[in-house]
Amino acid sequence: MAASTSPRLVFLPLLLALCAGAAADTLNLRAYGSLVQGVGPSVEVRVNGALVRTLQINNTSAQTFSLEVPTLSAGAQVDVVFTNDAAANGEDRNLYVDYLSSGATTVLPTAPTALIDRGKGAAAFDGVDTRPGQSGIYWNAALRLRWPAAATPPSPAVAQATRFLLQAGFGPRPGEAETLASQSSPTRWIADQMAMQPSNDFVNHIQAKYALGADYRPNGSKYQTRWLPQRFWAGVAQGQDQLRRRTALALHHILMVSMADSNLYHHQRAYANYLDILNRHAFGNYRQLIEDIALSPAMGIYLSHIRNRKEDPATGRMPDENFARELMQLFTIGLHELNSDGSVRKDANGQPIETYTNADVMALAKVFTGWSWAFPDNQLTESTFRWKSPDYSAAADTQIDLQRMKAYPGQASTADVVLFAGKPNAVAIPGSAAPAQRLKLALDALFQHPNMGPFVAKQLIQRFTRSNPSPAYVQRVAAAFANNGRGVRGDLAATVRAVLLDVEAGWAQNSPVLPSAGKLREPVLRVAHWLRAFDARSPSGEFQMVYDFEPLAQMVTNAPSVFGYFRPGYTPPGTVIAQQGGVAPEFQIVNEGSTATWVNRAESMAGSGLGWNGSSADVVADYTPLVALLNTGNAQAVVQRLNHQLYAGRMSAALQSALIEAMAGVGGNDAASQLNRVRIAVYVALSAPEFNIQ
Repeated sequence: MAASTSPRLVFLPLLLALCAGAAADTLNLRAYGSLVQGVGPSVEVRVNGALVRTLQINNTSAQTFSLEVPTLSAGAQVDVVFTNDAAANGEDRNLYVDYLSSGATTVLPTAPTALIDRGKGAAAFDGVDTRPGQSGIYWNAALRLRWPAAATPPSPAVAQATRFLLQAGFGPRPGEAETLASQSSPTRWIADQMAMQPSNDFVNHIQAKYALGADYRPNGSKYQTRWLPQRFWAGVAQGQDQLRRRTALALHHILMVSMADSNLYHHQRAYANYLDILNRHAFGNYRQLIEDIALSPAMGIYLSHIRNRKEDPATGRMPDENFARELMQLFTIGLHELNSDGSVRKDANGQPIETYTNADVMALAKVFTGWSWAFPDNQLTESTFRWKSPDYSAAADTQIDLQRMKAYPGQASTADVVLFAGKPNAVAIPGSAAPAQRLKLALDALFQHPNMGPFVAKQLIQRFTRSNPSPAYVQRVAAAFANNGRGVRGDLAATVRAVLLDVEAGWAQNSPVLPSAGKLREPVLRVAHWLRAFDARSPSGEFQMVYDFEPLAQMVTNAPSVFGYFRPGYTPPGTVIAQQGGVAPEFQIVNEGSTATWVNRAESMAGSGLGWNGSSADVVADYTPLVALLNTGNAQAVVQRLNHQLYAGRMSAALQSALIEAMAGVGGNDAASQLNRVRIAVYVALSAPEFNIQ
């Protein structure tokens, strides 16, 4: 119908249709104006040429006007017509439109199909004096919009698959959640992941660097200790074996060795082997894992039991107790005796029962004497034991840093010792036994200790699914550790499967909603999620973003101490969590500085990228798919994709609105402006507190 037709006649058919019960939608117009003599813009809203409503917009800040309109099918023409442009006494009346929305559709005035047709009356619809759409309308004109198709929210099945992949790995790459939802199941996915064979990924990476020449070997001018964390990020972003890598990261938190120790600086390949041990045993047996870790030269250097000398009554020298103490406290049984559900056992006075005493530490320290670098058997002298180190030059490199430490004849303690004396699980370790046998008896005693199952189970749950698992959850996982169903104790494959498939894991639709559900995501997991969700690539191939994490207190491989990046039992003081007796381990590295840094990192991730390769950011996300969605004309499509990719369908309505507002605030209507709208939406989504919580 022509624009010059009487508004009353145009409005009448719409009224009759609505009164007759014809289908209708609610159209929301968010707009404001600048006033002249206290009067703001007069606006006509039309759908397919029919006048829906005339509005007087006297608000000078954004306000939403809701009105009933005929059903807005894809392709419908929606016009917002400014009819009373004027200027007087230095005032200029203008109309500003942030966006129009209805249901799952939000259209920005800068949408690719939007245009402004200047003119009054019929001239506002004649297509003669037009320009691309924009928020500000400074003339009598019509903002003309083609209504796009509605955005599709994440399906429940895909949202569930995304939640699972965020717990079991580092997050899905584009299409992976859809594939899991339609073609597989979490149980099958776990089986497929566990069937993937481990590789010496980290050692091979370091060896490839060494092969570049002497400058790349220890003491060389191009030798760098950031190669391993770079390789970690490459595996996170590109690796198919996500469950193995995620499990290895969880084990790294428990069985900590840190390159922050300067004594490891020249032994990067030994540290690479430590990381490969974690990968290799991720689905193996915990008993074998703790033995390989105990005899790892990297662990030996870090906790100082390499070259650990036996006691000498004549001088009063005692063995170094560092590894013995941490092996019990942090790696195997913890400080206090536990029930099978992880709760602390108490004595008759209500006090926690200690798992071990200082006498146990001294006894175990003697077991770990006499071990050092695995030089050939004919070189295992006291001089070699005390002083000789690997030669990393290409000509002399025998790679003994990749071998388990050896027991040196005559260097180990031969004292009779007893672990857990006076307790039912006491174990005597005779001094006459060979060092390897003494070590076996000690590790077997720890492995069979009743604490082992609940101690490891709770920490794995914390790393994968939730900070405060219920006692029943811990007990179920501890039971899987105690017996994998075939009479085998310590099977990590069965234990990890129990963690991830438990009803309390939280990814399933029928998961119970408990007050203690969820966890704060550590920075590594947040960045890993971004890497995979947006298919981030490294132009250099090196993923050079290691130092971006220093102010976030989680530089991969560089934990500040043997207690890791944060303690599993940390409780933020003065919080509701503390009042309820809960823990929140990751909050130990949260402070004003790290919080501000995360917002800055989110800006970089949404913008140029992370890291630096000498000329540009080295790790860059691909936002092309999001721009393509925005170019369909429906800004809600971008919001729903981010809701799916970053929030597994759980983004709050308030945050969704904030993303729309942020995109609406970006001016311009060219390709660069569209990319900037996507970037600011990603930035708001990544920096929101909701994103930090799993």
